[in-house]
Amino acid sequence: MRKRRCSFLRILILAILINERKLHGYSLYKKILYHTHMKWKPSIGTIYRTLNEMVKEELISKHTENRRYDYIITSKGVEYFIENLRVPIAKMAGILATVLEAYLKVSEEEPYVLTKDIRERLRTLKEVLQKYNL
Repeated sequence: MRKRRCSFLRILILAILINERKLHGYSLYKKILYHTHMKWKPSIGTIYRTLNEMVKEELISKHTENRRYDYIITSKGVEYFIENLRVPIAKMAGILATVLEAYLKVSEEEPYVLTKDIRERLRTLKEVLQKYNL
């Protein structure tokens, strides 16, 4: 079996399952739309194809409950998540800090830049960072 390239979709699915513990496919789809602010909308077919590939690779497991499939991350999936984010997360954190700092400086002069949605997402980010003392 050839080694599959790590994709943003796979990482996002794993992150959602780490946070939610168990979800069915359509709920995962709705969470992806929420987290990407509907700016990126992978097709439902792409979602299910990716989920099936991830089940075959044992990154997630699929359970039948009330005639629907629920997905749960496996320990192999957690390892995959950590392994594939170790370096990128350090890069992303530095980039995000720089961009946010610049964005907030601009918002001091142009208050309309900070929309309600951006304020809410920044509040959520702050809560996550505080929760883990980062």
